Amino acid sequence: MGATEVTGRLLSTGELCTVVVDDDRITGISPATGPDDGADVPLLAPGLLDIQVNGFAGWDFNADCPARAAVGEVRDHLLRGCVTAFCPTVVTGALAAMEERLRTIAAAVRSDQTLVRAVPCIHLEGPFISPEDGPRGAHPADHVVPASWDAFSRLQSAADGLIGIVTLAPEVPGALDLTRRLAAQGTVVAIGHTGASRALIREAVLAGARLSTHLGNGAHATLPRHDNYLWEQLAADELMASVIVDGHHLPPAVVKSIVRAKGLDRVILVSDALHLAGRRPGRYSFSGMDVELLPSGRVNLAGTPYLAGSALSLLDGVRNTARFAGIPLSTAWTMASAAPWRLLGRERERGRISVGSVADLARLALSVDGRPVPACSE
Repeated sequence: MGATEVTGRLLSTGELCTVVVDDDRITGISPATGPDDGADVPLLAPGLLDIQVNGFAGWDFNADCPARAAVGEVRDHLLRGCVTAFCPTVVTGALAAMEERLRTIAAAVRSDQTLVRAVPCIHLEGPFISPEDGPRGAHPADHVVPASWDAFSRLQSAADGLIGIVTLAPEVPGALDLTRRLAAQGTVVAIGHTGASRALIREAVLAGARLSTHLGNGAHATLPRHDNYLWEQLAADELMASVIVDGHHLPPAVVKSIVRAKGLDRVILVSDALHLAGRRPGRYSFSGMDVELLPSGRVNLAGTPYLAGSALSLLDGVRNTARFAGIPLSTAWTMASAAPWRLLGRERERGRISVGSVADLARLALSVDGRPVPACSE
């Protein structure tokens, strides 16, 4: 297969360029000529990376009997929304059930080179989280367990070594020791679903934690005004922060405040999408729990006002962030492309349009109201 050329305006600069792709790598970028008004010329941007995906369009990574086809099917659905890579996310459950889910995902990835490229790692969200109502979120209390290297190793073995992000609560017995051991081997440790004291948050950071998972969610409904774990995470320059910007998990003013507090280069946009994303409103099952997708797009534990994941597309999260935080679309885009790849230590080859990078190109068109929409992704 020979080299191909793609011409468009770079979302980051507005410059009209021709990008040369050969063997899935960008081998050249040169100025191009075309209409000054941008008519019929797509915008070019690096593909998005969603590091927290529980499922999509009916495919569920946390189903009782997960389908091996789910990984490829979710990849295909996400690609239509400019997401060229994602981290399948396995949440708290019985360890044996979690092992089966991890084993299924790993088998799918290992058997398909296109999935190796699309799935940089698996995100393990639990079971080493707070057992308290509020911080625990929608995770089942019966399966929350103390943190231990043995339990993690059991899960990592089932995942064939693919677990690359672990969300845990620093106050859980054994969590700080596990954080040190995971950080030492290069696994990203994320603080989430926690009710930890400020001192414990700081200890976790010193032990090697590098991310706050969906900051502002998986938390108590009310907190002390100053002495709380949200402020401590916001203030920790060592921590990047992932956020779910669907208009339900966080009010616009909170999104804007997080972006300003963390800085533009420390925010990562995630969807936290469930298998009901892209489906009609109604009741569904997720990890043994009844959840409800409302007409507004909000996902609740059925019969309660409590959030239980999202139905967000990451592309919509990018658009929302630009609007809520008052920043350029190109800046919000980097929070879902370059930023997550930087977290994973792969920013030199992914999440950017530069010579030598993997050619994860998203092509966008402008809708009637001026919003970017996918022309196609590849």
